[in-house]
Amino acid sequence: MSNEAATTSGRVRHLLMAVAALAGLWAAHPLVAQVPASGVLRPAIEVPAPAADGSQAYALTTGADGRTYLNWLEPVGTDAHALKFSVLEASGWGPPREIARGTNWFVNWADRPSLAALGDGTLLAHWLVHTGRAKGSYGYGVQVARSNDRGRTWTRTFNDGMENVADYDGFLTFVPNATGADAVFLRPETPDVPVVGASGHDGHAVADDEHIKTVAVVSFGGDGRPGPVQTVDADACTCCMTDIARTPDGLIAVFRDHQPGEIRDISVVRQVNGRWTPAVPVAQDGWKIPGCPTNGPAIATRGRQVVVAWFTAANNTPRLKWATSTDGGATFSAPVVVDAGAPVGYPDVVLLDDGTSVVSWLERKGEGVGEVLLRRVSAAGVAAPTVAVARSVSGRGTGVPNLVRAGGDLLVAFRKDRVQTARVPLAAVPR
Repeated sequence: MSNEAATTSGRVRHLLMAVAALAGLWAAHPLVAQVPASGVLRPAIEVPAPAADGSQAYALTTGADGRTYLNWLEPVGTDAHALKFSVLEASGWGPPREIARGTNWFVNWADRPSLAALGDGTLLAHWLVHTGRAKGSYGYGVQVARSNDRGRTWTRTFNDGMENVADYDGFLTFVPNATGADAVFLRPETPDVPVVGASGHDGHAVADDEHIKTVAVVSFGGDGRPGPVQTVDADACTCCMTDIARTPDGLIAVFRDHQPGEIRDISVVRQVNGRWTPAVPVAQDGWKIPGCPTNGPAIATRGRQVVVAWFTAANNTPRLKWATSTDGGATFSAPVVVDAGAPVGYPDVVLLDDGTSVVSWLERKGEGVGEVLLRRVSAAGVAAPTVAVARSVSGRGTGVPNLVRAGGDLLVAFRKDRVQTARVPLAAVPR
């Protein structure tokens, strides 16, 4: 072999070794490639929200009626709060309407009220009522009300946890159904409520002094009246947000689980043939933490396609992850990392018509500085560059950023001194 041929052969060999090394690196650290999934999202445009200064505890939802709703809490006087909502119109948010107000509410940055809009103009809303023995104590329950006149008047239809003294029911999430709505929430261990999903985790015995939360589901009719409350997981992480969606098989709920050894990874429970399955991990992160991080997952579905986004700090490495399923959530792909390097968490996710998804989350940009980011991800886990929606603080003051599809746009809610919203057009930036 000539010297020139040997040199060329050596270069090829070194190139192949480098490619193999990079492949191994990618396998060990599944960071998404910076390749546009379906074009780069356009910059965010502010949509002024009708929320007052000091407003917080917000949520966006798209109803079965196709309309987009924003609800939030705002202070009233010196010692009360009002739950309000607004409907997105062609020119922006409509005038706010009040659902309820109270002086004994539990107001919290993470456990936020929510709204469900049914197809006939019926609305359901929930908020939290303080039930502790003293002001500031950690006891509260869930209250649900119904409106059959698009939010002009409201009737309370459901209470859960009103007997709590030092525990709580909360972190409720709605999803509309054909005639009403379904909901998932956390509640204390309730011995007289049968577990219809799993009775525990591989026989894990729970110590008497452990703070136990269970994952419960309940269905509401069009009249706002609840069916029986069912426990679908008997041992969950104690204060992380839940989420719920629907596939052709039935409901699918996602939550931060609690496994033996203080492992707090993300699990799903599914409704198949009318029955709830045992909890199945979305991924085995192995995050061991002796307390709840108050950082729950998000889920979106389109047919049998399911995507889940979540935060983990396993091995003391904060990550915002994404995984997908093509079989209704029975199995999930290997997770990929979608953050920008310093995630705080609090994700949300939507699925688009082309099978791509968009994830939102809070990223740390400096000491005390946070940024709400979006990233579009293909069904194969390939992501476009991030899009910055807004700067805020990197802690609880921002609340839990929320993301929905609103016509040809994405709509994002966040907080900077008050609740704010912005839209991000889905049309790709011309290249």
